[in-house]
Amino acid sequence: MEVLKSASKIVFILMALATVGALFIGKISGDQFLLLAGMAFSFYFSNKGDSGQPFGGK
Repeated sequence: MEVLKSASKIVFILMALATVGALFIGKISGDQFLLLAGMAFSFYFSNKGDSGQPFGGK
């Protein structure tokens, strides 16, 4: 699996699952979910980094 070769993708998926889980068990509100999800998605898709360097991007 290609996803398991990238630390940033693993962290992104774990954060997304934790946020959705917290929403469904009532630990966070819908407003907090939108804020957290928006920050995570904007960072993930805007942080390209230098793929030639170790840990330098996706």
